[in-house]
Amino acid sequence: MKLIKAGLVLVMLLAATARVSLDSNGSASNGSASNAPAPPDAREYRKGELIVEIEPGASIEAVNARHRTTTSQWIYGTNFYRLSIPAGKKDNKWLKRLAKDKDVLSASLNPVITSPTNLFGRSTQGFPEGFARPGLTLADYQSQQALFDLLKLDEIHLRSRGEGAVVAVIDTGVDRAHPGLVSRLWKDERRSNDIEGDGIDNDADGLIDDFCGWDFVDNDNDPVETVGNPDQTVAGHGTFIAGIVAMLAPDSRILPIRAFPSDGLGDAFTVAAAVKYAADHGANVINLSLGSSVESELLKDAIEDARERGITLVAAVGNDNDDKQPQFPSSSAEVMAVAAVNLEGSKARFSNFGPHVDVSAPGARLISAYPGGAYAAWSGTSFAAPFVSAEAALVVAFDPAHSEVKRTIENTAVNIDALNPGYADKLGRGLIDPLAALRSLTAELEARPIYDVYREIELTAAMGRAEARGKATIKVAGAKQEFLVEAARLSVRAKYRLVVDGQVVAGRFADSLGSLRLKFSTDPGSLPLDGALSPVTNIRHVQLQDGLGRVVLQGDLTADGVGAELPRRFVEKETRLISTGMLLQAAGRARVKLEAARQSLIIELEGLTNGPLYQLIVDGINLGTIESRSGFARLRFISDPSVQSLPPALIPVTGIRRVEVLDARGELLLRGEFRPGA
Repeated sequence: MKLIKAGLVLVMLLAATARVSLDSNGSASNGSASNAPAPPDAREYRKGELIVEIEPGASIEAVNARHRTTTSQWIYGTNFYRLSIPAGKKDNKWLKRLAKDKDVLSASLNPVITSPTNLFGRSTQGFPEGFARPGLTLADYQSQQALFDLLKLDEIHLRSRGEGAVVAVIDTGVDRAHPGLVSRLWKDERRSNDIEGDGIDNDADGLIDDFCGWDFVDNDNDPVETVGNPDQTVAGHGTFIAGIVAMLAPDSRILPIRAFPSDGLGDAFTVAAAVKYAADHGANVINLSLGSSVESELLKDAIEDARERGITLVAAVGNDNDDKQPQFPSSSAEVMAVAAVNLEGSKARFSNFGPHVDVSAPGARLISAYPGGAYAAWSGTSFAAPFVSAEAALVVAFDPAHSEVKRTIENTAVNIDALNPGYADKLGRGLIDPLAALRSLTAELEARPIYDVYREIELTAAMGRAEARGKATIKVAGAKQEFLVEAARLSVRAKYRLVVDGQVVAGRFADSLGSLRLKFSTDPGSLPLDGALSPVTNIRHVQLQDGLGRVVLQGDLTADGVGAELPRRFVEKETRLISTGMLLQAAGRARVKLEAARQSLIIELEGLTNGPLYQLIVDGINLGTIESRSGFARLRFISDPSVQSLPPALIPVTGIRRVEVLDARGELLLRGEFRPGA
């Protein structure tokens, strides 16, 4: 291990002494490293380590005793183990031995994964411009006007700021005390979450007091990143990424997960554990500014499991100016692969490219947060990826029911092939355009059926199964119905059955990471809605039972949204606001949300005229004036005195019937009515 780290430092020192000079476009000039691929490097795998998955019910101690291996790490709630083989023995020989063991389902080497996204054996430079240039200030960070103009930040933030979305940053940690980040960090506020400082694993995830993330390097609850020598370490990499997410999606919550030490050398097992942790703890988006020259089946399984849960994963494509060997996981179809461009839309010289790229984002000469409360300049595809992660957070916040985040980001990207001769179809769908993505959601909402019913509950874990998590959702939109049950942190590869109102409706095995998903719908391709499931509004009691018929998770989808079960319930209704003809281009929507102890009314309007003030009337109550900026306005009223308050007469929000928008003369411009019921 010491030899590996020493080799890494040598690589970094060579990069520091032979830095690449970039012009203003982020392109390499004199002194650039050769692009010729180097011979295969033995450091593609962790020497002396293997990954095994054992049979359910088997003993890892027995496996270790038979093969003289030792357990160095375990992914909680799974049968995956990271093993060290006897000193001096050959990895491949022990791999074959373990693969033949009756208790071993799979055995593999543990691939090296690096952060930054630069692969050993293929390049000798660490970053395109060497390493971070610290010493910059908040004023420098806030003066990147060309970047802000390119992203259209002001108009974006009118529509969405990422509120409610969680972005997991799996990296070198985050400076949790940084003034620009401290108010934007995730804290576990879910039911049965870990309580800060009590020394108890309240949420039964195998980790004590992980209320603000986890450090998988030091195995503790403080994923903090501290200042390091920028010429010899990659300390600051995770904090820099977090600063970019905070720039574009300032009201999202950043979940810091430390999977790399400051030397930037990690492995697939640790990253897979981090991905599972992010998925289990409510991440909507996972940023993976990392890469490996070889695939890992375990990490691939973790990524597929996260995608199955509706999470968007974003990966950097690497800094080798190469398209010969796409690095993993950006090569996976389950993630969004991001290349880097400069602010003029030209490919940054260092960025990898190829048909596997999904989109491009700014990645040259950026300024962002740096440990110690400071700011720094840096370049790399590592820093293009979080722009896409932040855009995903904006989309999730704007329309939580939207399930095609990846498609939306790709379809609204701006084609830049004309700016990049020779790279046609190799920079993805083009440069991201978050504003266009949000506008497209408005258009989709106009075409999408309004939910007559949208009801969601968190399922309660049975006694003795505190680690299990799940939720059940019903949706009705006209003739379309859907019933969805999702569960995680189950016994891996074990069979479960879904029982609705006393009737068994389906059976399913949990996957290798302990997750399962059952979707019943009137749409083709889903499980059929029949028997106890039709209509879905009649569903009352939901149970997930194990193979012996014991209840693991359960909950009640009752008809009302009020009562003792309120903290576990989520109800949402929406309606379109239709123009009366006085202002033909105007349109909008109104949403009401009942979640835990909070109730919300959200109004979004498009196509207004700039300048005049408009009046908002809800069930005859004047809620004040609306000011349009760029033809758009968004208002949010909450049953919370600390925020813009919702009048008591409009509580519960599920009882609201009519929303109207009037001009200054009192003429009706827009109106919409909610269907009755929750």
